[in-house]
Amino acid sequence: MTKQKHLSLLGVLFLWVSPVLGANKVVRLPIQGIINPVIGDYVKEGLRRASESNADAVLIELDTPGGMLNTTRTLAGLIMNADQPVILYVYPKGSRATSAGVFLMMSADIAAMSPGTHLGAAHPVTMGPLGPQEGPNDPKAGPSVMDEKILSDAVAFMKSLATDHGRNAQWAEQAVRQSVSLTAEEALKNKVIDNLADSPQQLLDQIDGKTIKKNGKTITLHTKQADIQTYPMSVLKSLLQMLAHPNVAYILLLLGIYGLVHEFTAPGTGLGGAMAAICLLLAFFSLEIMPINTVGVILIIFGAGLLIIEALTPAHGLLIAGGLIAFTFGSLLLIDVHHNLPYPGVSPSLIFSTVIASGAILGVFIHKIYVARHSPPQTGAESLLGAIAIVKREIAPEGTVFLNGELWNARAEEPVGVDKRVEVIGQEGNTLIVRSKN
Repeated sequence: MTKQKHLSLLGVLFLWVSPVLGANKVVRLPIQGIINPVIGDYVKEGLRRASESNADAVLIELDTPGGMLNTTRTLAGLIMNADQPVILYVYPKGSRATSAGVFLMMSADIAAMSPGTHLGAAHPVTMGPLGPQEGPNDPKAGPSVMDEKILSDAVAFMKSLATDHGRNAQWAEQAVRQSVSLTAEEALKNKVIDNLADSPQQLLDQIDGKTIKKNGKTITLHTKQADIQTYPMSVLKSLLQMLAHPNVAYILLLLGIYGLVHEFTAPGTGLGGAMAAICLLLAFFSLEIMPINTVGVILIIFGAGLLIIEALTPAHGLLIAGGLIAFTFGSLLLIDVHHNLPYPGVSPSLIFSTVIASGAILGVFIHKIYVARHSPPQTGAESLLGAIAIVKREIAPEGTVFLNGELWNARAEEPVGVDKRVEVIGQEGNTLIVRSKN
């Protein structure tokens, strides 16, 4: 009996000290940048790993300007249906959770922020063929039926997330309708978030022992001095995330166009065409998850077409000028930029530097083609016309001359002595027709 009591006491003691000894585990998923399908796959895989390792919680460190609404909905569903409690933490200082980030914060079991961060501005922006369309709050343009539907759907989605997690649904609606924002301290005061912490470890210590309801179960958090295990993004996903940037997509698009120009002007092994195909496919992957302006794409294609035509049939640079102008405006319009959109446009400095470099390179290329087409032939009988030869055997009227390291039979109307210079004025078979060159 005494032995059983001792075992019971040891069991209780183990349960009591296990958090202190670091037996509890929290999986950390750092997210930085625009919410896109690559981020969605990363979080999905991270939640699966956390479930397989039986982690006590998942800590998502968030710093995002927003992103795609479809991916945001998917992520919100994954967070709410995860096996482990999910903590969203806007961190480090200077970070933000705007636009799509607010939806994710509202979907979390625990929402927290670090001092010096902010969240808000979740108003949806619809994308049209000519760029961002103004929302229902624009006084200059009345809302379309589609605008109203998108806004109402986003408001209902946001309110349901906030209400389900006991947060300020009224402010959540304002964040969507009026794009309002809050600092971390204001968010805590208005019950938009649950905790304010300076560091991840401080946050985990704060929420230790807190009880939450998730998927019909009541879960008590054991996160004090937990072992934080970071699940990093894979090399492939990091590469895809890097590709999902307007500047990278633009450079790949340029390389693809250069490859096509090379393939059309100098067909051969197909290396230029293969490189062009690879670069264009990667560029299309990048552009697929960005708000693209159709007019910008058309202008770029039109400009590239003019450059290819100029390379094939030089028009003294006129098509180069038109192609570069179209290409410049298309590049500036390629990515839709709006104050509510998280995607930056292509860097103007990158655009103008590449356009200038392209103009210079193509100008030199076309000039060489022009010179080559108007230069005397370098091979065949025509290449000998006008050449100067040295008489080796007197021409009277036939003799021998030395030209380009070879001896040729030559004929002239007037006699020409040895070592005299003659000019080639024609050719009959293997005999050169020459005349004296004084």
